[in-house]
This record gives sequence, C-alpha cells and structure tokens, in this order.
Amino acid sequence: MPKLPRVKRIRDMTAEEKKILSQRVQLYGGVALMFVLCALFLRFYNTRLIESSGIQPTPRRVVEPIAVTYRAQDDPAWAEDPLGGTGYTMEEEGSLFCSLSMALETCGIEVDPGALNQAFMDNDMYVDDSAADLTRLPELYPGLRFDAPRDFDGTDITDAIADGRACLVRVQRGESAHWLTVVGATENDFLVLDPDGGSAAKNLADFGNVFALALLDAA
Repeated sequence: MPKLPRVKRIRDMTAEEKKILSQRVQLYGGVALMFVLCALFLRFYNTRLIESSGIQPTPRRVVEPIAVTYRAQDDPAWAEDPLGGTGYTMEEEGSLFCSLSMALETCGIEVDPGALNQAFMDNDMYVDDSAADLTRLPELYPGLRFDAPRDFDGTDITDAIADGRACLVRVQRGESAHWLTVVGATENDFLVLDPDGGSAAKNLADFGNVFALALLDAA
C-alpha cells in the first residue's frame, strides 16, 4: 500500500508555503461565507414570499389519511358561540377552532371546538379580542409542543402527517383567513378537512396558496 504524503505542521512550513496556505484558507472561507449568506437570503426571501403571496406546498411522499373526528363550524352544539370579542360566531369564522380540535385529537387531546374556544376566552387568549393566540396552547395543555414556522414547505407537512399528527394550514377565503386540517397526502397534493365544506377530504390545491402552518406534537 502506498504511503500517504506527510502533512506538514505549520511551524515546519516555509514562508512561501505559509503564504499559500493562508490564501487557500481565505478562499475557502470566502466561499463558505457566500454559501451561508445565500442560504440566509433564500430563507428570508421564502419567508417574505409566504407571508405576502403564500405558497403551494407539495407532498414528499404518499401518506394514508389519518382518521379523525370531523368537526363542522355549523354544528348546532357550538355554531352560535361567540368568538371572543370579534363579533363573529363559530359558524361564521370558527374554522380555526374546528381545525385545531381535529389536529389536537391526533395528539391524544380530545376537546370539541366549543370547549376550546371557551378555554381561550376564559384564559384571555384572544389578542385584543380579535385573534386567538395559538402560541399559548401549551398553557392549556402542558406537554403539548406548538410551532408555527415562518419558512416552510411540503417537507414539514409531510413529516408531521407521516408521524400521525394532523397539522393546520391557513388559506385565504375572500377577505377572511380560513383554516384547514391536513390529514394525508397523494402523490401530487395534500388531503385536508374543511370545517365549512363537509366531512370528505379535499385537495389542498383547491383552496389556493397557503400562508401559514401550525404544527402540534405531544411530548
């Protein structure tokens, strides 16, 4: 077996060799820095793109639909419940709590949309009486992990549902934000349950671009 060339220690190098080594370190360091800056720029650009125009995430593999109890906004059990101080009822704008209820079930937490909305009101979890603060969910359910990545794609969603955890996505319906529960994936699209569209799973692409993602996980 041929011997590998011996690597010189810096103190044994000539002045010329040290100069060449320094130039290479600067070159490789500069290239590495460019890669880091490009990655940061792309992440920032993608985040701004999602927030302004939304994206159309695509699955990374087929995932069989997760079985969950469908929750509808117009269910008489909570349809007329007020949503904090928003002036709306569950039937009008309650897609968040219905979708969240379905997703929580896949994390082992059984709670219906009406009880969930009431818990948010009882614990002052509406921001200025206008929007539910999902980041405070772990206060209601210790051990529950909540994440709303600002930069995401189909990988995050695929990994969650493949692990048996339904997740939430926000789309735009008219002038209102509308939430859906992602429960599965085909080769080309994610499958979602729409709290205002019947219990049959639908294609996510039918609702347009996605502007936000909410991931749940039970410890």
